[in-house]
Amino acid sequence: MSASSLRCLVLGRDPSGESHSLLTLLEPSEGLVRCLIRTHRGKGTTLPDLFDEGEVSLERAKDGGTRFARDYRLLTRRAGLARDHRTLERACRLAAMIRKNPPPPESAEVCYRIALETFDAMAARPRADCAYFKSLWLILKDGGWGVHEQWFTQLGARQAHAAAILGQPLDAQTTDEETVAKLSTDLERWSAGEAHFVLP
Repeated sequence: MSASSLRCLVLGRDPSGESHSLLTLLEPSEGLVRCLIRTHRGKGTTLPDLFDEGEVSLERAKDGGTRFARDYRLLTRRAGLARDHRTLERACRLAAMIRKNPPPPESAEVCYRIALETFDAMAARPRADCAYFKSLWLILKDGGWGVHEQWFTQLGARQAHAAAILGQPLDAQTTDEETVAKLSTDLERWSAGEAHFVLP
């Protein structure tokens, strides 16, 4: 088996058989990486959790098939994301959007940075709904989609709300949650129609 070590964000952890979990990881140079990790490990070992930043040592079978995580080292655990249901819901939505719409290699580093900064902000600051909207906007913009020219300019009177969300820090947001939710839904629909994103 060949081995490699990756610094990554954990975007998914799903059961796979009786003794393994399937991890979906976001890595700055490869983009999305999937691997299996044993769920029953030795004492003192840390299992990956959603939204962790960690280092994973991977082994790939000689036939080039599934990768296996040999070691996992936790770097950052974002416990603040579970402080309330709405925050966790927005974080899970962002993770699901990235999982269903993997960044191409040339965008992986920027997508990683956007996700990292967004999860940090959601864990420590208010208005996870605004953080989600900003992150989706940035991912679309970095992907080269005309989100400003084609989506923003069609908002009419709602342009002021979208501009305020994008321009204000999370601690200073004044746009009501219902308006943010509607704008986020509209932006998701646009991403599905124009950028061919798959929605969670």
